[in-house]
Order: sequence, then C-alpha cells, then structure tokens
Amino acid sequence: MRRILVATWLVLMSVAACAQNQVATVTSSSPFSLRGATVTPGQGVPTWPILAGDTVKAGNALTIVPFPDGSVLTLSPGSEAKIDFVNGKPVFQLLHGCAHYSLQSISAVQLMSADQTLTPKDRKGSWAAGSGGCGGGGGGGFWTTGHTAA
Repeated sequence: MRRILVATWLVLMSVAACAQNQVATVTSSSPFSLRGATVTPGQGVPTWPILAGDTVKAGNALTIVPFPDGSVLTLSPGSEAKIDFVNGKPVFQLLHGCAHYSLQSISAVQLMSADQTLTPKDRKGSWAAGSGGCGGGGGGGFWTTGHTAA
C-alpha cells in the first residue's frame, strides 16, 4: 500500500511539473543564461524551452527567442529579459540591454521595458532598457533567420 501511495505521489508531481506552459524557445550561437544556468549551444539541442517566469541573458552573440505564433524577439549580446505568460498572452520584459522584435501582429507579444508597457507602432523595431541604446536604431538593422544566406 505504501509503495502505491509513493508511486501515485511521484506521478502527480511529474504531471504538475509538466503542467507549466512553454511560452517560447531560445537559441544562440554562443553560451547564454537560462533560469540562471549557463547553456552551451551545439551539443545536440538546437533550442531550449522557455517557461513562464524564465529569464534569459544573452552571451556574446545574438540570442533568438521565437514564439509559437511566429513572432521573434532577439536579444543583443549582454542583454537580459524575463519572459512570462499573463492573461493568455506572452510578455517579453526587457530588463537591460537591447532587443529587436518582429511580431506577427502588433499585439502578438506584450513588450515591456523594466516595468513600463510599450506599444509598438510597427510590427518590426527595437528598444533599449537601462543605459545606452540599440546602436542601430529602428528596425533597419533587424536580423532574422530569413535574412541570412547559407
């Protein structure tokens, strides 16, 4: 009887752990931080899941965060963001640094800079949080996988 209770408890705990929703994925060509742990890409796992409440800090390269609807946010090197899911909508909160966005619709992902909600005027652009700017301004220098050549 005790073994059955322990087994039932383990099953319930694993179901509860899996119940947390994946909000997006993350990938980069250089090590980055996810949930405070360093992730080294290129070891058989091309993308890593982002769960509600996770933080991502870019390393020395662009760190790409695609969302299920096709929207893509890109962190510049050294930038940090928190990704959440609030009221049925993904939230991308830039904590510091620079981020670029390419949204499927203006309201696809809620964009925030620190504690301030941003309202994009276009589906593509960039913004900075903390000191400094994005260096390239606007969306003209925005990079997506569709703009690369093999």
